[in-house]
Amino acid sequence: MKTEERRSQIIELLEQKGSVWVEDLVARFGVSHVTIRKDLTELESRGLLRRTHGGATYAHKSLFNPSFREKLHLQQAEKAAIARLALELIEEGDTLVLDAGTTTLLLARLLKARLRSLYVITNSMPIALELAETGWEILLTGGQVRHHSMALIGPAGVRTLEAYHADKAFMSATGVSLHRGYTTPNPYEAETKRAMIAAVETVYALVDSSKLGQATLVSFAALDEVDLLLTDAQAPEGFLRELDKRGLAYQLGGLEVTAKVG
Repeated sequence: MKTEERRSQIIELLEQKGSVWVEDLVARFGVSHVTIRKDLTELESRGLLRRTHGGATYAHKSLFNPSFREKLHLQQAEKAAIARLALELIEEGDTLVLDAGTTTLLLARLLKARLRSLYVITNSMPIALELAETGWEILLTGGQVRHHSMALIGPAGVRTLEAYHADKAFMSATGVSLHRGYTTPNPYEAETKRAMIAAVETVYALVDSSKLGQATLVSFAALDEVDLLLTDAQAPEGFLRELDKRGLAYQLGGLEVTAKVG
């Protein structure tokens, strides 16, 4: 595992649990105590956590908190390639659902420069703010704010989504498992994602390769509930071979490598 991938997972653990212990991280990642302490020191220097005796706690410092800003820089090239792929799937006048996530935020930025007319439904406060001056119709779903991502989740947003029908959804995921499908660590976020999928004709998942083969707490979609997985060229070969066997469609980075949905 690359250093930045490990550090990203440490932040994910802190978002879920609030605190971590050095001993647990050593066991989880199979690296030395020295390596984990270096990770925690570096992440503390970025304002992402606070060191404690034997571990660390999660740091909340601003509205768009450090973990969200930091994630924009993790796997940045891969996420940008995925966003460019997604851009080519969107046409003038489409009605879109944009899920909350750093890759979907990159997609929103690309959309501003390419298209003149869209209707966008989103549960992402950063995306809504990004698109606020476009003159497009923007619907923010409402709901409870999930602090680390500024996503709106929960029953209020689900009820809003149930009243709409859109052309395409672009979804994020914390992990994609061959056994559990698309997952997220938050049950209310999973409900919101399921409502998004139910509200659209076509579902696209935007997931960088570091999350493939991973599973978090709650599944929100089976692999075959997503019409096309957009990932990057670092995707594990074994994972892709299994998608091929199941007849599931995917595209890699800037290269079109797509299997037919069976």
